[in-house]
Amino acid sequence: MTPSAENLPCHVVLPAKWEDFFQRRGPVPPRLQEARRFVRQHCPMRAILDVSASLPAFPREPARHVVLMKDISRQGASFLHAEQLFPGERIELTLPTGRIRYTVARCRRHNDRCYEIGAAIG
Repeated sequence: MTPSAENLPCHVVLPAKWEDFFQRRGPVPPRLQEARRFVRQHCPMRAILDVSASLPAFPREPARHVVLMKDISRQGASFLHAEQLFPGERIELTLPTGRIRYTVARCRRHNDRCYEIGAAIG
């Protein structure tokens, strides 16, 4: 039996300015000059992350992590992780709807225990 994200510890430390993180709902307003094909929806929930393929320069041991989903669209997702990931790493997120494979596209550091990861399906 696979443990749920609610039963595992989450090591992400949210930035203080994000005190409303778990209350966010609805579509994410687009930014200027943003060329997205699909609307992103706020999705503040816990999910399970598995790194399925690390990079040769940054090998990782297999591990399961709990991350905080930030938003999701038809072709990608953004989530918060306590560790840095690198573009090109292949991951799987387990959400209430099932497991989805992604490729990391970007990583932005907010603090020592909060990295915002953007990933594309595939």
